[in-house]
Amino acid sequence: MSNMTVSGAVSGLDTATIINQLVALQGNQQTLLKQQQTTQQSAADALGKLATALGGVGSLAGALAKTSTWSASAVTSTSTGVMATAAGTTAGALTFDVTSVAAAHALISSEAVGSTGDVVAGSGLLTLTTSDGAMTDIDVGGGTLGEVVKAINAAGKGLVATAVQTSPGQYRLQVAATTTGDASQFTLDGLDGFTSMDELTKGSDAAIRIGSNPATAYTITSSTNTFSDVVKGLSFTVSKLENAVTVRSAVDGTAVAGQVSKLVDAVNAVLAQISTATAWNATTKTGGPLLGDPTARSLQQRLLNTVSTAGAAGVRLTRDGTLSFDQAAFLKAFSADPDKVKAAFGATTSFAADPSVTGQVAFASSTSQTQPGTYAVEVTARGTREQWSLGSGTFDVGSVVQLFQGDTTVTYTVQGGDGPDEVAAGISRAAAAAGVAVTAGADADGNVIFTASNSGSGGAFSVDVDDSGLGSQDVAGTDAEGTIDGQPATGIGDVLSLRAGTGGAVGLSLDTSGLTDDDIGLTGGAVGSVTYTPGLARQLATLADQATTSTGMLTSAKQGRQTGVKDLQDQIDEWDRRLAAYRATLTAQFTAMETALASLKSQTSSIASLVNSSSSSSSSSSS
Repeated sequence: MSNMTVSGAVSGLDTATIINQLVALQGNQQTLLKQQQTTQQSAADALGKLATALGGVGSLAGALAKTSTWSASAVTSTSTGVMATAAGTTAGALTFDVTSVAAAHALISSEAVGSTGDVVAGSGLLTLTTSDGAMTDIDVGGGTLGEVVKAINAAGKGLVATAVQTSPGQYRLQVAATTTGDASQFTLDGLDGFTSMDELTKGSDAAIRIGSNPATAYTITSSTNTFSDVVKGLSFTVSKLENAVTVRSAVDGTAVAGQVSKLVDAVNAVLAQISTATAWNATTKTGGPLLGDPTARSLQQRLLNTVSTAGAAGVRLTRDGTLSFDQAAFLKAFSADPDKVKAAFGATTSFAADPSVTGQVAFASSTSQTQPGTYAVEVTARGTREQWSLGSGTFDVGSVVQLFQGDTTVTYTVQGGDGPDEVAAGISRAAAAAGVAVTAGADADGNVIFTASNSGSGGAFSVDVDDSGLGSQDVAGTDAEGTIDGQPATGIGDVLSLRAGTGGAVGLSLDTSGLTDDDIGLTGGAVGSVTYTPGLARQLATLADQATTSTGMLTSAKQGRQTGVKDLQDQIDEWDRRLAAYRATLTAQFTAMETALASLKSQTSSIASLVNSSSSSSSSSSS
């Protein structure tokens, strides 16, 4: 009996169907749970898509908020031989004559040899002398032409050597500098296989001359053919000699307008997602996955409020709750006042100075953590520029003036006839070529004064002559010191930054270079306060960052929905166990019923047989 299955054979009932229906009826609650789980999962998915779309808004807004990088100038040149570019939002123009173009110094051997295996440097050693007088020995092994070429190229001294085949079986040595300018000039000694190394091209600076009046005209030179920031924000590259070239930059916000348009489209895409996800369809009586969701509605309202209060040129709200961008209005406003438009999209600070302060504290940068507000500023020390000096009697002809910054060493060898001015100019050229931001000049007493181009400890350097310890540090490069909102700020040069802390000023960086020592001395450092005001792009970037962080409202809402999905799954799993037990109970009960009916039927048959048998016996007896 233990293996009997319910079939309804005895009772005539479809017991399997009855059990399924009873289990299904009992499982209605589980079905409701599954429907709730599907709803929660759809909401979590919709919140995830919303976070992704808002992240796109944050990326576009963050880039637009960096107004210092805006490229908002159109450039023209009257010559095809002068290519100009512009940065920033400044208009300017310059007319000049190109009197020379930059060239790299190059030498060619006076004679040819029959093969690259011919010896052209019998001593096996070449001496390279650069324009600053520095000398370097280059080991060329056996001194063959091939070895000379290989050794010069491997020396890493900014030269390229080539064995040029001028005709079959005839090779000449050509050596050229890899950079242009006067400073690229050099000589090579030790090539006794040739009568001489002749000048193929003289290294020279590019030069432009501004003005036609001989009494006032002036010349500007560049070691390359590119002139940068002769006019603020305007750079140009020359390629040939010509007269009366005019380069001009004009304020043009077209490129920035394109960025704004993309940002508006991205915000509208988020608003469209919210509208779709929270909509109710009266025909189908169904709602979107975020119908009634407070997080989605809150985000929608914050986006609309941000735009409506920003006053950003060209960006407006429409009646249907979306954004519109009027490019013509933006360009008109930008042309009239670029700085005002930049402030409306980026961020600004206004400085309320103490009455005794004459200088300024200016906005440098902010982050998504920085909140609108007014914050006290204390500057206890200004940033200073590193300064060193060499006394007028510390160098002679042949002395090597040395400038050290980090792993870089810059040298200039004092030439015959050099005075302090020439030494200062020579070491300044060498520093510029090496990318070292230090300039030198001579004072009235004949001392050479070296000064870092920027304030701060990061510009630290030292100077010497012939490794003799003759340099003197006059001013150490230091960073600004102070507080923002009463909290210690980090100084880098003249910029104070509140990188960590509490309150809304975190992430704010301020430029203190506009202050004077008197401003600090008279106030004890309490120079005033700044009021920080973020523009549209900065506000949108902040909103996006805050909403999508690990604790942001979209992330938290999604996590809440996902937790609900998991909890519902636990309940569904429990119902699976409960329904399985219920099915087993019903099956056992119906099986018992069928068994009982079968037994009763068997008993009934037995009784009927007995009755029939008894009746038969009685009939026989009567006969």
